[in-house]
Amino acid sequence: MSKTRIGYELLMLVPAVEVNGVPWIVTPTGLVNYETPTVAALNVWHGITKPSDTYASQGGNISCAVLDDLNLGLTDSETDDTKTICSKGNSAALTLYNYDAELNFKRDKDITADSLWNLARDLTRAPDLSYFIVHRVRGEKDSTEPLAIGDEIDLYYVHTDFPVPGYSDDDPIQTQSAFIPKGIVNVGYDLAA
Repeated sequence: MSKTRIGYELLMLVPAVEVNGVPWIVTPTGLVNYETPTVAALNVWHGITKPSDTYASQGGNISCAVLDDLNLGLTDSETDDTKTICSKGNSAALTLYNYDAELNFKRDKDITADSLWNLARDLTRAPDLSYFIVHRVRGEKDSTEPLAIGDEIDLYYVHTDFPVPGYSDDDPIQTQSAFIPKGIVNVGYDLAA
């Protein structure tokens, strides 16, 4: 498959909860392991594109609200290069994944409208909400096409921070959400079920 082309991206905010320090994907029927997410679990959130949709207060498909200047991806990770008397050569163990998770959204001038822009606003309006940002990264599928077996996705575990409104001349009103990365990712996962 080829890399994702402009106009063929999917980006969802999928609710998460920690159990004994480990994050899980939340669905209406239970919890799903983020290391082996299922098509069914993720597609619960795919069809949610406006505040009136069922479960919209928890997550949804915000693809077309996100501006194309997103900053989402892995950066240099933390390592431990402490050596023991048995260590050979220069070795380092991975300790934490570092990644950027910054999204800019368009905002709706009508704050009561049942719109995609207000869904994105609602999902990121307060700090410390837990999500997996799910990003379909390969193929030529429109954001309206549900996830399917064989799709490659990246999952980034984040918490929301305070959103920053943006007002500039001759540009649409926007909101910037700089999520707080929590060091847990599942990158390049091929959906198998």
